[in-house]
Amino acid sequence: MSSDQVFVITGGAGGMGLASARLLASDGRLLLVDLSEEELGAAGATLRSEGARVDVLRCDVTVPDDNAAVAEKIQSMGPFRALVHTAGVSPVMASGRRVLDVDLLGSVRITDAILPLARQGSFAVLIGSIAGYSDVDPSVEALLDDPLAEAFFEDVEAALGRPLDGQSGYVLAKRGVVRLVERLSGPWGERGARIVAIAPGLIDTAMGRLELKSQPIMTTMVEFTPIKRPEQLLPGRPEDIAAAVRFLVSQEAGFISGCEIRIDGGLVGAGKHMVGLG
Repeated sequence: MSSDQVFVITGGAGGMGLASARLLASDGRLLLVDLSEEELGAAGATLRSEGARVDVLRCDVTVPDDNAAVAEKIQSMGPFRALVHTAGVSPVMASGRRVLDVDLLGSVRITDAILPLARQGSFAVLIGSIAGYSDVDPSVEALLDDPLAEAFFEDVEAALGRPLDGQSGYVLAKRGVVRLVERLSGPWGERGARIVAIAPGLIDTAMGRLELKSQPIMTTMVEFTPIKRPEQLLPGRPEDIAAAVRFLVSQEAGFISGCEIRIDGGLVGAGKHMVGLG
């Protein structure tokens, strides 16, 4: 493929996004997208010092015009190759509605904006979470398939029977991301393209460490994660996610689409069967 193909990384200024950018840099041009212009500038400079060809663009994925600007920027750079959508907020960072807006509606808006650019061999990966494996009432889950509906937030809260909080917003957002990639596998496939979700476990990023500090249950989850890395606060690494992204973008993963892949050190599987939890 052309060395001018464009890889778009949202949340690209740090964490899983920056780690993914590093692994993809040798394959084409990078477009880093994030909220902070200062952090984008620093990340771009770092990657350029490592030999990458990088453009940066500030974007709030909840704003349609910002997503349209991303699509326009891609077209000015070269053919679209892949979207790595890591931008998001965690339960302790915002209100329930804001979490759902960023993590689910933002995923819908960025994929809507970029889908017209998809072509044979294009790819998108969205970041879900093992939180999406929590129990969700079917009447609430059904609403997640139309998150741009005018009364979406009101309808979700009515179905829940209570206002959204950060944790419930996060669970619903990540469940919605899985449903989104399933729905979009057809439209992307019509263009010869693929779309997948990744469900990270406990990843040692700034966001992950904030959750660890704020939510006592996280310490128990670290203890029960089968793959141990005691030298870290959290057992997963951004590079674990980036390595999966690198594989999924490749031709070797050419028949993987419309699904979610867990990268959690075995936590969900062990929890389901109570392995090592007694």
